Amino acid sequence: MSVDPYRLGYVTDLEGHIDFFLTFVERSNVLDVVSNTPKKLELDLRDGCYFVFGGDSVDKAPGDIRLCRSLVSLKRRYPDRVFLLVGNRDLNKIRFTAELSAADMERDIDEIPSPHWDPNAPSLRTYLEQVAKAKGMARAEDANTRVERLRYMLKHTLGCPDTFEFRRQELAILKECGVANISDDQICDSFIFEVENEEGSLRQYLENANVAAVVGNTLFVHGAVDLNTMRFVPRHDTKFELPTKRAPPGKVCEDLIEWVDSLNDYLRVGMKDYQARPVWDEGRTTRGGEALLALQNRCAVWGRSVISNCYGDGGVVTNDHAVQYLQDPNRAEMEDKDPMVFENVSSDPKDPVVAAWLKKNGIRRVVVGHKPTGDCPAVLSSAFTGVEIASGDTSFSDVSASDNRGLALPVIEIVGENAVDNHLEISGRFNDGRDYHSTFHRLYGKDDIDVTVGDHTLGTEVDGGYWVKASCTEKYRLCRGRGRKVEHDDVPIAEFRARFGK
Repeated sequence: MSVDPYRLGYVTDLEGHIDFFLTFVERSNVLDVVSNTPKKLELDLRDGCYFVFGGDSVDKAPGDIRLCRSLVSLKRRYPDRVFLLVGNRDLNKIRFTAELSAADMERDIDEIPSPHWDPNAPSLRTYLEQVAKAKGMARAEDANTRVERLRYMLKHTLGCPDTFEFRRQELAILKECGVANISDDQICDSFIFEVENEEGSLRQYLENANVAAVVGNTLFVHGAVDLNTMRFVPRHDTKFELPTKRAPPGKVCEDLIEWVDSLNDYLRVGMKDYQARPVWDEGRTTRGGEALLALQNRCAVWGRSVISNCYGDGGVVTNDHAVQYLQDPNRAEMEDKDPMVFENVSSDPKDPVVAAWLKKNGIRRVVVGHKPTGDCPAVLSSAFTGVEIASGDTSFSDVSASDNRGLALPVIEIVGENAVDNHLEISGRFNDGRDYHSTFHRLYGKDDIDVTVGDHTLGTEVDGGYWVKASCTEKYRLCRGRGRKVEHDDVPIAEFRARFGK
């Protein structure tokens, strides 16, 4: 471990991948494994270190319950040095309690709305017709079971079609039995229990997590801080629906700490509401925790979700394609009329107004997850605005791998003299198995940048739309892309200097 007196570790978007998390811990300079059995993982935090988990703990591997339990246990033992953030995949499970309730199951299937944020998703009736046909049933209503409702939600409204079977695998591990011994109804019961019951792993995670966290000069959120999300706190009566007009904010905070505290209070109030009213009212017009479902849904809060707004496009932190789409006058003209126009927008990490507000409030770095950025984190150098942006989600680093992750492993750490005088270090492994280690400039004070620390080329853009993402043995990893298409070019340092004059 480094002799630096301050060190903070960060990882995000684990999405149930407990083996990936264990590999991260092996390389981490802040966490250690105390014990690891098939049924339980216990971690410890090294002396004086800090740890932030960036959200999205569940959904895409058979480790949801154990990961949540492990993270909550660590948080409870180190409440002032461990921070857990809520992601969209954590908050949206609140839906299960009302939408799988006995009362909802009795409703006509045509009364169950399709997801308002995805016009391409099939209706529940369309899905059940397909199930009924496959099973030789006469009507869609014959397939309308709680199991199929849950499968529909997971596949067509939550974007995780394999999660049902992943839960079967994890329950088999926890119950020490074969997967054939885990029934479909047990899986349904588990999803509801884990979010509704006070002993449930996800319920405990949500009760111990935050929407945002500030540690020294660094702000952590799951999604993005931009012109729409900065200072904004939604109303507590915000509905989880497609709104017809932009609602006024519940609160606007010029002071960043007040803003962070208000967002975290919003989570606390929403969780109490959920606990008090876990199912629909008689008219199916409201349910507890609805404001939290709205918070993680861009269109429900009219493009102002600090959880689901995001940086990144084509594997890099920003590019011309993202900027052009954001600034397209035809799209921008609709921002006051249609909340759906925010759905495919990438926030601008170079925004000078946002950077000025952050710096005024002592923030020199923003660290996020939520949107995948290739096989290593994407960073915007502090040279652009004085605020460094680091995006650390690598959950789609290798789409040819069964877990979409492959060999890629990111280790993000903030290192230095203290919480307000430090630099970013990103190390890990590319998909091809090669290691990398990148050190960025030291940030301190409200504007000071020490360029004697770190590599001035990292997190900058060069000719051809390439960004310098990482450094490995005598080479730079360059990256460019558009949408989900990502290109890499590994260039020897000497050749890089000759090509780009840096």
